[in-house]
Amino acid sequence: MLPITGPIDSVTLWSIERRLKAATEQGFQAVVLELDTPGGEVGATIDICLRIKSEAPANTVAWIHPKAYSAGTLIALSCREIIVAPGSVFGDAAPIVAIPGLGLQPLPQAERAKMESPLLDELDAAAERRGDDPRLLHAFVVTERELWLAERASDGARRFVDRADLEMLGIDPQTAPAKLDPGSGRRPTPPAELALDPQDNWRIVETIDDGTRLLVAQSDEALRWGLAASTVKDDQELQQFFAAREIVPFPESWTESVVRLIVSWPMRILLIAIFVVALVIETLHPGIGIAGAIAAGALILLVGAPGLLGLAEWWEILLVILGIALIGVEIFITPGVGFIGLFGAVCVLFGLIASFTGSDPTSAGERSLLLTASTTTVAGLVIGGLLTWFASRWFRETTIFKRAVLSASVVGGHEMPSLSEPRMPAVGVRCFADTDLRPAGRVRVADELFDAQSTGDYIARGAAVVVIARSGSSVIVEPLREESSES
Repeated sequence: MLPITGPIDSVTLWSIERRLKAATEQGFQAVVLELDTPGGEVGATIDICLRIKSEAPANTVAWIHPKAYSAGTLIALSCREIIVAPGSVFGDAAPIVAIPGLGLQPLPQAERAKMESPLLDELDAAAERRGDDPRLLHAFVVTERELWLAERASDGARRFVDRADLEMLGIDPQTAPAKLDPGSGRRPTPPAELALDPQDNWRIVETIDDGTRLLVAQSDEALRWGLAASTVKDDQELQQFFAAREIVPFPESWTESVVRLIVSWPMRILLIAIFVVALVIETLHPGIGIAGAIAAGALILLVGAPGLLGLAEWWEILLVILGIALIGVEIFITPGVGFIGLFGAVCVLFGLIASFTGSDPTSAGERSLLLTASTTTVAGLVIGGLLTWFASRWFRETTIFKRAVLSASVVGGHEMPSLSEPRMPAVGVRCFADTDLRPAGRVRVADELFDAQSTGDYIARGAAVVVIARSGSSVIVEPLREESSES
């Protein structure tokens, strides 16, 4: 049994592929997909349906327990058979576009038709494979389609009819009852096997869809309409339904749950903000080291998790790495040039945005992902900038931060610096670079360390420098040029 819970996304596809492969390799002849989902991404859903039809065992059954809306309905219909838990529900599978923070977005008619087309093709294939009336399945996706259940008086045979069928039979749809007694009647016969003859006495026994809403099927309705084969309450009844010796669960792994958390948009905003803050701290205080490790870790999570799912392609990851490299060149090698760092920042921005999306920017779904990606990335950068400003204005002046910076900067045989505030060196004092100045770093005057910044040149650790100015709690230095001695 493979539980499928929560929203359907690329992580779900990744997980189902792994679990189906494991079940097949272990020789299981039947697979149950236990569905409890509100729906999800169209692209991932179509791919999951394809995997079920091509890679799952022939006896793959969907157990709706307790709900399978939207994408869950399509997944259930791709299986050989559907069973339902008492009180379960599925349907309402029309495509939508939702933006975080903005909610559902309206779709133009052409855009909606383009998104509905692959879903209707999938439903047509499911109807042919299962023997369902395709009009019934289409009602899950498209409104403005009326459908009734009609019964032939001579033998009680039933089939679905639309308004055109009723006109041919001379039946007024206004006489249709809203619901039928669930215990009466037989399961509908496919239209290809039961023709309509105006000479027969037909009557409407139930209104299936009045054309004003998307179809949603309750468990008793699914049984009555022939969509479900049986009612299964729990694992014990499931085992009896299959006459199986045991039920072996194949749950989602903890790594898949972690990846789903990482690729969610709130977590990506947080990771981008952490990356920005850590990168700025490492740039201004290169001796710390831990800030650079945090920035690298956040970047790996940002592009690594989508890459693991196949969402981020190699060029997107390379674009982010290139952008980081260009920013490093701007800061450490050619400070003040400007356009190199700007181009690097653009590369990072577009690389992160592209890692959210697929390869078809013309589809409404991909454009929705693109807008989500842009919003998420910009929000992360803004939050990172605000946190950096806050740190520079307040946290940087605290004893805790200074202790962390000084402790991380002192290596080798240096003594722990005093936590008391040292007196700033005067202009003209000679000292030595305690770290590389790129251009920011530390200098040592006697046994005391001071924040320092070069005039723009790179100064290697250990080089002699001279203080030429003071700026707040930092000193400005330049390389010491020794005067030539007379021979």
